[in-house]
Amino acid sequence: MNTQLSRIVALFVVGISPIAAAFADVYTKADGTSLDGNIYKVLDGSVYLRVGDDRIDLPVSEFDAESQAAIAHWTQENPLKVDVYTKWDVQPVIKSSAMPTLPEQYLAEEFKGLVSVDLVLNEAGQVIHASIKKSTHSDLEAPSLAAAKSWIFEPAKVGGKSVRSKLRIPFKFVNTPPPSPAEETPVS
Repeated sequence: MNTQLSRIVALFVVGISPIAAAFADVYTKADGTSLDGNIYKVLDGSVYLRVGDDRIDLPVSEFDAESQAAIAHWTQENPLKVDVYTKWDVQPVIKSSAMPTLPEQYLAEEFKGLVSVDLVLNEAGQVIHASIKKSTHSDLEAPSLAAAKSWIFEPAKVGGKSVRSKLRIPFKFVNTPPPSPAEETPVS
C-alpha cells in the first residue's frame, strides 16, 4: 500500500511541476545564463526579478535581444510598475487632501475600521492609480478610494528630480456616537 501511495504522490508532484514552471518566465543573459523567474518592477534601466526565493536586479542591457524584447513587452503591459520609486531622497508631501466619509450604516453605532490604500503618483504629485491593499470592511473601500484619488502631493524626489512614486495611506475610521440624553449627567 505504501508503494502505491508513493507512486500516486510522485505522479501528482510530476504533474504539478509543469504547472509551477508555467508561471515563471525564462530570461537569458547575454552570456547564456538562464533565469527562471518573474519580473516585479523595472527601475532606472534595471529589471527586478523573483527567481525562486531570491530577488535579483540586473541592468536590462545584460540580457540577450529576445529577453530584452520580453522585458520591453512587460513594461508596456505594467506601466504602474515601471520607474516608480518606493525610496526617495525627498518623500512626497500632501498639499491637498480629502477624508473619506463613514458610510451611513455605521453612524448609529460605535465603530472602528481601517483601509490601507496604495497610491502611485506621477512626477507632478497627482494620483494616477489607487488600489486597496487591506480593508476591515468592504463598505469602507469605495469612499477611501474616492478620497485618495483626489489627493495632491508635492512629488517625491530622487537626485533633485521629481519622480513617480508609490506609497501607502492608511485611513482609520472611528465613530463614537454622542451619549444619549439619559446617559448625560446634569451640570450643577
